[in-house]
Amino acid sequence: MQAYLGGGSVLQLNIAIVDDLKLDRERLSADLRSYFARRPDLDMKLTEFESAEQLMEAYQPGAFDVLFLDILMGGLNGIQLAGKLREIDQKVLIIFLTSSPEFAFDAFPVHPFDYLMKPYEYERLEAVLAEVLHALSAEEPIISIRVPRDTHEVPLNKLVAIESRGHTVEVHLSDGQTLRSIMTFAEIEKILADDPRFLRCNRGVIVNMDQVLRLDGDVFKMRDGTIFPLRVRNRSALVSKFSQYTISRMEGR
Repeated sequence: MQAYLGGGSVLQLNIAIVDDLKLDRERLSADLRSYFARRPDLDMKLTEFESAEQLMEAYQPGAFDVLFLDILMGGLNGIQLAGKLREIDQKVLIIFLTSSPEFAFDAFPVHPFDYLMKPYEYERLEAVLAEVLHALSAEEPIISIRVPRDTHEVPLNKLVAIESRGHTVEVHLSDGQTLRSIMTFAEIEKILADDPRFLRCNRGVIVNMDQVLRLDGDVFKMRDGTIFPLRVRNRSALVSKFSQYTISRMEGR
């Protein structure tokens, strides 16, 4: 588990590699050890598994900070494994290992943190690890949602969607809550404007694309079960934006 050790500021990361190809496991393991050896502010505990089933037998929620999962494995594949893990652990960062980008949309519902395309360049691994460290050390931006006689401080990653309903703005949260805000839709939209996760998919509806389970025809199906249709006008542009966002996540941009 992520922790600071002793009296210094050494960050420990627990990392697992799941890949049924021994040479690929050994290469990634060696590269990870090389990276961490050059960082005196970091410490790593690394565990290797040769199958998804082997990891599942040993898995405990919170045991790992980062998982490198090969997508194409015999038996349970990486996406199926990630789906099972997401049922018990929402926080672990999942990085898929794959030789083809065609699996990006299949993997999107389990919310991978990033992808490494085989054979990867060492510089690409460095970039992914830099993003991992940023994610684990940085605080999630907060939005202040004003409701009658109160204000809720909400991390942006907890927002599922913002929906204008008449004179009320409903803010749907990932824990199932719905906040009925006294803020205007335009106020909230302005706050979220610079965050690429948020897409206005219809009049009075903004969705968090990280919370989209899948794009099903002309509707977004969200992880919490809600459904939001895409507006007819410029629908192809909305689909394109969602596709580009998904691909940018895969490419680590």
